[in-house]
Formats: sequence, structure tokens, C-alpha cells
Amino acid sequence: MISLAIRLVDLARKPSLAPSLIAQRLLVSGEDRRHGRHPGFDAIAICRALWRRIGEGRREGASTIEQQIVRVVSNRFEPTVTRKVREVLLASLVAELLPKSATPSLYLSIGYFGWRMNGFAQACRRLGLRSASLSLDDAAGLVARLKYPEPRQASIFRLHQIERRCLYLRALFNHHLEDGTYQHLGATNARHAVSTRRTFSEASLAPP
Repeated sequence: MISLAIRLVDLARKPSLAPSLIAQRLLVSGEDRRHGRHPGFDAIAICRALWRRIGEGRREGASTIEQQIVRVVSNRFEPTVTRKVREVLLASLVAELLPKSATPSLYLSIGYFGWRMNGFAQACRRLGLRSASLSLDDAAGLVARLKYPEPRQASIFRLHQIERRCLYLRALFNHHLEDGTYQHLGATNARHAVSTRRTFSEASLAPP
């Protein structure tokens, strides 16, 4: 989509706007640990989610970072099979058009973290964080809010959910540093994405 291309240009021209590498790594750990190896959708995660829904009667997420980008940009969240199939198809196109190293930064820059926290930069401002010098704890707190957005008046329960998520993300981070999960990420991913020959257009991401 045109809006994605514009956002990538902004990230490349103004590196200070780009989410920190540590936040991108935590996003991959928490939301899409096979991000560097799938074509925009994670067949393993989808099969596991279906198995647990049918066999155990409980829901489990299976969305990739590319799927979440599509969801935010399209502003479509209805729980229907048609929407999900369309999302998978468009996520595959996003993965085809953009380098893998660019999508974590892009999603963080447009994701919803809570009240008056639309995107990474706004979330940092509201939480009083310096985006260029985030600690592991700071970055984990930000990424945790993608799963548990913080409302204007957060309850003790919601704050506890965020804290538990932070602990989980920090544990994953230490493990994934050693197993190669982050190998496809780099500090110059936004500029690399803009230099690619392919560009987004409204027609290219039109519903099939």
C-alpha cells in the first residue's frame, strides 16, 4: 500500500524515527519467532492454533508480523474466515515486496500500544522513554503493550498482565540471542527496504 511505502521512506530518511533494534528483536521473539523463515504466514502456527481450538476448545494466536501490518493498515478486525484468508494472502504479498528485515520496524512504527500511543514514537513520548537509548526493560514494556494495550486508566490487572509479558519477553530474548532467531535483522533495515526496486501501490494490495 502507498501508506506503507511512505512510512518506510520516513524511517529511512529520519533514522531517529525508526524503532530501536532491541525492540524489533523483542517483537520477533514475542509475536513471530519464525519470522525470518516463513513467507508472510506461519503454517506451523496456524496448524497448532487449529489443533488447540478443535482439540482443546481454546484460542491461540497464529498471526505473523506481516499479517498484523495488514490488519492495522486495512483496519479490519472482524473474526471471520473470509477476513483471515484475505489477510494471509495480503501478508504473503507484503513479505514478497519487502525485505524481512524491514517489517518489524514498520509494524512497531504503526502498531497500537494503548491510549494516545499510536505507533512507537508516540508510545515512547507518552511513557517518557528515549527511543534512541531504550534499555531491555524499556523495550520489553513497549512490546508487551502490543499484546496488552494500556488504556487511559489502567487497572492493576492490566498492569500485571504487562509486567508478566515483560518477564516472558526478556526470557525469550536471552534464548533467541543464542539460537540465531535474530540473524535476519539489521540496524539499517529501513534504508534497505526503501532501496528495493519493488514499491507498494493501492492496486497491488487490492483484495483478490
